[in-house]
Amino acid sequence: MLEGWGRMRKLVSLISMLPAFIALAGQGHAAISYQRLDGAPGERGLVIKGVFEFSDDPTKLVDEYRQYQADYISFDSPGGNVVTAISFGRAIRALNARTLQIRAMECASACAFAFVGGVERFAETGSIGVHRVSLSDDIPMDNKLAVSTVQLLTGEIIGYLTDMGVSPNLLQLSLSIDSSDIRYLTAAEMRDWNINTPENIPSPQNNASPPSDAAPEVSATPAATPLDPGAPEEAGVPEPGDLTTEAVDFANRYNDEWSNDSASAWAFMNGVYADEVSFFGSSVDKDAVLKEKAVFAQRWPERIYSVKPGSVTASCAGKCEMSGIVEWFTRNKGTGKTSAGMAEFSYVWNTASLQIESETGKVLATDKGAKAPDRLIDQWIGLDDICRGSLDREGAATLRACKRRDQLGPLLDRLDWCYGHKDEAGMDMKWHKCDANSRRYDE
Repeated sequence: MLEGWGRMRKLVSLISMLPAFIALAGQGHAAISYQRLDGAPGERGLVIKGVFEFSDDPTKLVDEYRQYQADYISFDSPGGNVVTAISFGRAIRALNARTLQIRAMECASACAFAFVGGVERFAETGSIGVHRVSLSDDIPMDNKLAVSTVQLLTGEIIGYLTDMGVSPNLLQLSLSIDSSDIRYLTAAEMRDWNINTPENIPSPQNNASPPSDAAPEVSATPAATPLDPGAPEEAGVPEPGDLTTEAVDFANRYNDEWSNDSASAWAFMNGVYADEVSFFGSSVDKDAVLKEKAVFAQRWPERIYSVKPGSVTASCAGKCEMSGIVEWFTRNKGTGKTSAGMAEFSYVWNTASLQIESETGKVLATDKGAKAPDRLIDQWIGLDDICRGSLDREGAATLRACKRRDQLGPLLDRLDWCYGHKDEAGMDMKWHKCDANSRRYDE
């Protein structure tokens, strides 16, 4: 076991350099797919991507794993059908496979149950998210049947966790988190509940370096295990007097403003920075910050920046220290170039002056040759799932998710990405490059 995890340390180091080469699935409801990560000989990873659907067959995972002779399995999944995820977890256990998860890739909701199928497991702090199971609105059932279904599913989950050697506390925590929220597990929880099987495994150091043309993008970035986790905080509707929620709202507003046309964005930036700013480790005046923003906006006149749902943390006492993850897609029609990826950001925000006094961050991943805003589309789909699929349709969390979805949609529209065509049924609508028959937000 110790020998195996000595090798896993090498794999952690390897996979920490891979996010720059991993593109998120473009369709939130696409079938499960697999991506091979080919590192040094004997260090092969297999990524399970997409939403777990009832129709997904874990035997395909078995075939892919054996054909590739993978050394570990990772995930890039927002969740999906719990029963299917458990069947994948059991398949992983039958393969005697290891599972490894880093924060730069998503493993949330039902995905957590697939992850614990690993014989040996390591997940970076904040990389595994859980919440309460919700029943599909597509299946009509009365209250009695719903209760019975939940009881049966709960029993199945407890039995599965026991078989995998994981504490049922994982389920207990999940049940305490609303289905519209996400709670990311702490290092102590993953250790104490045996979600991470090894002890004293170091956190991976992300060695991915941003390309030269990506450096300015970190100026809109975060770091991230959620204090008040889940989609609601991204939705940007603060509770009166709640500084933490206001800080989250500010992070969303900052990136939304930066996504506007360059003149509007610059006007916002001119008022949001203090006269003196600690900017990526150096003390500079506001004019230096604005000059960098202006140069970047000239290089990338069309931009979408959006905070990744569930990533923001904030600690407020007069000033707010906040961090999180932002995903971006930029385009320059004149040069034909695009840039996309994911980065960390960290701000110190003065709640009295409403100005940024400190900013830092780093690029986590860049999507080479990206032609579509897949990361932002995935965000929209996740918010739409909460907005339309929540059992608490009038709840504050659901309303915030709907609001955030409706803020992100027009940004995508402005970069010529549209959802659905005119006279098309809702169930058939998909994101696509806009054409003459596309639905537009301004129509």
